Order: sequence, then structure tokens, then C-alpha cells
Amino acid sequence: MKRISCFVSTAMALSWAAVLNAQQSFVQASVSSVVSCVSKGKERQQCSADTRAGIVMLRPTGEAACLLGRNWGYDDQGVWVSEGCGGDFATGSSSRVAASPSQSPPAATLAESEDEKTQMETTTTEMNPTQVYHGAFQPYGSLRTIISIPANGQAQVQDDATRVGINFTTFGPIKVFAGTEWGVNLVQSETSLNAGATTSSGFGEVEKSTQPVFGARLGFLGVDLGKYGRLSYGKQLSTHYNIASYTTDRFNVFGGQSTATYVAGTDGGQSGTARADQTILYHLTFARIFDFGAQGQLRTTDAPQAFNGFGFSFQAKVLPSLQIGGSYNKTYFDHFLTTTALHGGTDYWALGAKGTWRNLEWGADWVRQTRGDLAFIPDPAGGPDQIAVGFSANGVEVYSRLNIKKFSAVLGFEDYIPFDLSPQINPNFKTRYAILGAEWHISPSGYAFIESRVGDTTDALGNGGYNAAALGFRYDFSWKTLHIQ
Repeated sequence: MKRISCFVSTAMALSWAAVLNAQQSFVQASVSSVVSCVSKGKERQQCSADTRAGIVMLRPTGEAACLLGRNWGYDDQGVWVSEGCGGDFATGSSSRVAASPSQSPPAATLAESEDEKTQMETTTTEMNPTQVYHGAFQPYGSLRTIISIPANGQAQVQDDATRVGINFTTFGPIKVFAGTEWGVNLVQSETSLNAGATTSSGFGEVEKSTQPVFGARLGFLGVDLGKYGRLSYGKQLSTHYNIASYTTDRFNVFGGQSTATYVAGTDGGQSGTARADQTILYHLTFARIFDFGAQGQLRTTDAPQAFNGFGFSFQAKVLPSLQIGGSYNKTYFDHFLTTTALHGGTDYWALGAKGTWRNLEWGADWVRQTRGDLAFIPDPAGGPDQIAVGFSANGVEVYSRLNIKKFSAVLGFEDYIPFDLSPQINPNFKTRYAILGAEWHISPSGYAFIESRVGDTTDALGNGGYNAAALGFRYDFSWKTLHIQ
């Protein structure tokens, strides 16, 4: 009897040890598929991870709200975060996960068949079922309001490019992704100091009207083929913007006028320089440090060519904290614009660099555009409407931000010098000013700021006095909804 009792006790002990060992292996597998990555201040942090089957943020751990594509993302090297974003990220490893009785069960896990990489499966144990992420939705938004104070002293409350959007991606070796973003005009104002706030794509449209309450900023659908690149179609950020974004849209209010991005008072949709319309876009990252981009804009009914334009960009990470790049964009406008205002073909060239050093982040862009921008002047014939006159220009934009705890100092410079001017345009026409600003980060997601521009800008009619200042508040938000089959 004692031998039987001893045998039973030994068997039970071995069984429990096996169960505990199995549970422990499940937990270890779970830990191995989770990567923690946190940025220090505004610096970019890269964390190694297996991203072949996708990445999803399980929980934020940083000081600032995390927005996919803005201050976090992933590439062939792993997960990257910046601007105070941080979190625990689940990778698409083939490990199966189960929780031990003494631990809280994980909300979900990524899994993938060892034999077939494309097969996503659901893992179940007798103790606790664990489901697998098949995709993720990420709604996001940014609330931006300012009080503008122009040189004439007439203060005005304006919307400063408030927007809402949603991104979606599936997981697996081949990922389908989509996104849409809408501008929300909280204040009906006919003017805006922010060049990127407009949602109008009508290049050459003389009439200026009040911005609509809702305006489409982005809308695209694509497929991520892993090492073979990403292919997408829709209204999306252009190859020119890949380089221009080193400085453009980095300021809170001003800037973006010297990089030929939002030309002719538009969102760069028709010109293909910013949020390009009906564009096929391809991106390929190789050797972990190079990125190649190519775009083609499909033909509209007004264009005589088979397509509206094309563009290329090339970027390289020459150092962990230094990136350089260049782009070229060719745009074909309709026959009326080409013959009356632009008088020829349109080209956009851009060279840029950006980097970080301790608490300092910076960027610089040089741009040359040939007959790719318009000035609006009164009709010399005495008509009631304005006419559009094309011009070429060289531009330089410099951006810098110094972060000290909850405060940031912003400094920049704009220099957009036209050439090949029509006699109808004042010969002193130029955009040149310095940008001075400061930020107070009240919370991880929101901050108040003040920003001003000071310089000797002269418009196409020879008028000056375009100095201005703005007080504002910005609040960013995002959350994630996981798709479970």
C-alpha cells in the first residue's frame, strides 16, 4: 500500500511538474514575442524585432500618444518610436501563447503556422482560450485650434488643420492595408496661416471660398509584400513629400511655403507634390538603410497625356541619427494651364537631410521648381476676377526643435525666391521669414504653443507686411481595435 501511495504521489508530482513546465514554456513564448520600445524625449529609438508577419501595439508605455506612421512604426530592422512614444509591441512569431493560472490572460496573441506562413490560426488550451490578431484598426485624430494675430492686429480664431482618420492593416507575410483621413474645419474661416490645412486640390482655381467643414485629406488601399515592397493606390503622400516632410509640416502653424509642396494654395493633389490625387505609389526598402519610392498619377479627362505625372524618391540612413534623400517629380497639367499660365512643362526637384542629436532634432530642404507654382493677380484687362500667373523658384526651408523636459523651443527659416518672372509680377516678389516658437507640453498628448514669423516677405503685387503670430493648442489622440476572426 505504501508503494502504491508513493507511486501515485510521484506520478502526480511529475504530472504537475510537466503542466507547470508547459505553462512556463507558453509564458516564455509569449515574452519572446513581445518587444518593449520607448523613445527618450523626442529622439527616435529603434528596437530589433521580427516584423515579417506584422507588428501590433499591445499597450502604450511612453509619455506621448502614439500615432502609427507619425511617431511609431516598423521596418525590416524592427520597431521604431519617437517623440515620446513608447509601448509593448507583439510580433508575428510562430509561438503559441497560454497564460498560467497565476497570471492574467493576455488579451490576444499573434500566431502563424510553421508550415504555411500565410495560415493564421487560433490557439486554445483547456485552461484559457487565446485568440489571434488577424488585423488592426487604428482610429486617430488631432485637434488643432489657434488665435492668429497678423501684422494689422486683427486677431482671428482659426482651425489649424484639425483632422480625424483611421488606418487598417492585416497581419501575415502579405499584408493588406488601407487608410482614410479627413480634415475637420472647426471654424469657418476664409484664410489659414497653415499651408497644409487646405483640402483643395484645384490647381489654378482663382476663386477662393470658405473651407468646407469636412475635406478629404487622404484615402488609399494597398498591399505590403514584405521584402518586395509596398504598393498602394489613392490619395496619398507623394514621393516629393517624402523629402519635403523633413521640414514641411514640422512647425505648428507656419512653414511649408518654400518647399513647393502646397503650391498655388492647394493641398498638392493635382500637382502630385503633397497629398497626391489618384496616385499609384510603390516603396521598397532594401539593405535596411535605403528606401526607393516611385509614383504615377492616373490621367484625368483634361490631360492629353496617358497619365498626369510621375515621380521618384531615394532616401538613405547614412548614420543611425542622420537621414538624407532626394526626389524628382514631373507633372502634366491641362492644355489651358500649360499655354496660358505655365508656358511649358513642370518639374520639381528636392534634396534634404534630417537628424537628431541629444535633445535637438533638425531638418533642411532645398527645392527647385520650374513653372510649378502660381501667383494670383488682378486682371490687367480690368476684369472683375483675378488671373493666375506661373513662375519658377528656388526654395530653402530649415527646421529645428530643442526639447527640455516639458518645454520645446522651435526655430526655422523660409526662403522662396522666384525667377523667370512674368512682367505682370512685381520683381521683388519673394517669401522670406524666420520662425520662432515655443511649446509647453501640458500632458503626454496635448500642448500649448506660441509661434511667430518675422521677415521681409513681398507678394506678387509688391505688398509687404506679412509678419504674424499665433497662440494655439494641439491635442493628439489614437486608439486601437484588434480584429479577431
